[in-house]
Amino acid sequence: MRKPTEFIPTAQPRQHASLPHLAVTALAASLLLFNPSENPAREIQEFDLPTIAQRAAGHATLVPGEAACGSDLWFAPSEPAEALELWKDGDPGNWEEANYLVCEVWHTNVTSAILNLDFHRKDPRAEPEIVQQGEPTSPAASQRPRISPKIGVLPGLRTQVIFPLSYLEGQEIFMRRFPRQLKGTVMGSRLRRQEVAAVRLRLNPVEAPDYRSTLRISRVFLTRELPAPLPAEPFHSVDEFGQWARKDWPGKIRDEEHLRAQLQELESGIATACYPTNWSPYGGWTDRRFKATGYFRTAHDGSRWWLVDPEGCAFLSAGVTGVQPDISGPTQGQEDLFAWLPEVQGRFADAVSPRGVDFLRANLIRVYGADWRGHWEKLTTGLLVKAGFNTVANWSDIEFARGAKRPYLLPMRGFPQTQTLLYRDFPDVFSAEYEASAKRFARQLEEYREDPYLIGYFLSNEPHWAFGRNNLAFEMFATKQPSFTRTRFIEWIRERYQDDLHRFNQAWAIELGAFADLREGSFRDVPSEVADRDFWDFSGLMVKRYIDIVCDAVEAVDPNHLNLGMRYAWVSSDLLYRAGERFDVFSINGYNFPAPPDTGEITRRSGKPVIIGEFHFGATDRGLPATGIQGVASQTDRARAYAYYVEHGFARPEVVGLHYFQWMDQPIHGRFDGENYNIGFMDISYRPYPELMEGARSAHERIYPIAAGELKPTPVPARRAPQIYY
Repeated sequence: MRKPTEFIPTAQPRQHASLPHLAVTALAASLLLFNPSENPAREIQEFDLPTIAQRAAGHATLVPGEAACGSDLWFAPSEPAEALELWKDGDPGNWEEANYLVCEVWHTNVTSAILNLDFHRKDPRAEPEIVQQGEPTSPAASQRPRISPKIGVLPGLRTQVIFPLSYLEGQEIFMRRFPRQLKGTVMGSRLRRQEVAAVRLRLNPVEAPDYRSTLRISRVFLTRELPAPLPAEPFHSVDEFGQWARKDWPGKIRDEEHLRAQLQELESGIATACYPTNWSPYGGWTDRRFKATGYFRTAHDGSRWWLVDPEGCAFLSAGVTGVQPDISGPTQGQEDLFAWLPEVQGRFADAVSPRGVDFLRANLIRVYGADWRGHWEKLTTGLLVKAGFNTVANWSDIEFARGAKRPYLLPMRGFPQTQTLLYRDFPDVFSAEYEASAKRFARQLEEYREDPYLIGYFLSNEPHWAFGRNNLAFEMFATKQPSFTRTRFIEWIRERYQDDLHRFNQAWAIELGAFADLREGSFRDVPSEVADRDFWDFSGLMVKRYIDIVCDAVEAVDPNHLNLGMRYAWVSSDLLYRAGERFDVFSINGYNFPAPPDTGEITRRSGKPVIIGEFHFGATDRGLPATGIQGVASQTDRARAYAYYVEHGFARPEVVGLHYFQWMDQPIHGRFDGENYNIGFMDISYRPYPELMEGARSAHERIYPIAAGELKPTPVPARRAPQIYY
């Protein structure tokens, strides 16, 4: 029997504590982004680079530092598993007093570098596997960290990689940004600072012969306050058109005249764009018909699932997300990186916002002036038709979609929350506050209720509680926070054990004096296998209420459109199937290569058709240094990868929608969260990638015959490249 001290009671008064909301909007993130302390950092511990090099056993080398004295550490791993042990138990370092771990680094790779800071705990037991989107495996069980931040660094740019130690709590997945630093993602389980046994640094990509990362490390230290900014860079990283200044490639914009000529050529190229003659006005297939209802719905013809358009035509949703004239990225605190920045007032005012600067808008203003928006809409409508897209998918400009009379998806905003959060973004679902929040949330559907072009709505996007196989009820007890859901759990567990405390204590291997003791206390680890099963069973009840309350509310407001679910990042546990019982369509984001993830299992388990809400492929042969979640070798391979994924996806009888992420490339200096991936159909100057446009058009013309079994999908896959994403 485990000692009763495994359950940690508290003498705090019984009141409902509040936690800040974990979700940070793009606006809030950009405002927080570059706000370094004006005071010098109070360093607690400088890590010793010679000691780190000695422990590396030949995998790292000391080289003369760029300062007047001292040395830098040169790390050039030969395989992804090689790691630098930056700190281990027994080294100097006061983790309790520190707020940040800082690594000053620099590299000259042709792609972005990806830094993994692996935190290991003193407990010797094997850690759970850490899984991220597009990554089915993590290090071997004996090498698994407890929690692992993953942070991107631009090529040729000296950068302070700053990791706030508060993220060791495991409650937030996406890090706030700091100057020059790209996106940071934190995956794993909560780790107390006194439990840190080692911190190791891994570097990616590492793949011979073309992708071999190296890293120069100048300093590693713990600090209480944010460090002072690094000196200004002598060379710009971003040119006046928002392009990567340190690299050339075919088609790079040279001057305003070149930009104007490119857009004029684009206008003439879309003048005759049209859909296939056997497509309905909604993009449905006129060769196969069902009963028309005036709205989109689902149907099964005995062989496969379909969507049905308002006129009754079979419909498969071939969509692209992010169709909007906005690819802003923050500039505050790193103004030295830019060759040009627009003034807040004046000609380029539309390109400046609290989110930062939007170079796409600035480029459109250069050519079209104040009427840039009208020209963007005309260009975009023609380009979508030319590429064969019949759906304006998530994260898009809804007013554009409605005005263009194109089928579209609605991402609902502000999923119901409560002041108390139980784990990451999971709310206190047994509270009256949650029910009231759900009713407010549903009201946003009122203005769309009678719109025939709306296919359906997504309730939310990639809920953070579902990133990993997380036992929600146990995580609720990992802190001492009171909640209505905790109170309901205590009632439920008493009923399950028929109020027999002795039987409960034996099953859980603990020693409680009363069931009521569960109101105030926490567990560091699951006390027994029986307890683990009990926690999982109640987690299912938590998720059922989480979904039922919201679905009841939205269906009461809008009975006409499809409930498309929550766009899970991946199916991380059975809890997600439990949450899918109320959806009309089960949606996931499927960053797989070369074809979508296993959608057949989803339909077997849920009985619902499937939409893949996001997938993409990127390359590093043009103007950006990162591929996104799936990488291929070139722009030609992006076209092949798109066609293979879409054709093989729609060949499955359960798949009714495939939506590519996204319409635009991301800015070289990073969008609000630091992503800077070559994943767009369009670059920063609004020039299409011709290979990808042609690959999409060809695939889209074939989707209906492929779905009906009349054609076979392409057998030609793309050449894969390392995943470069953060």
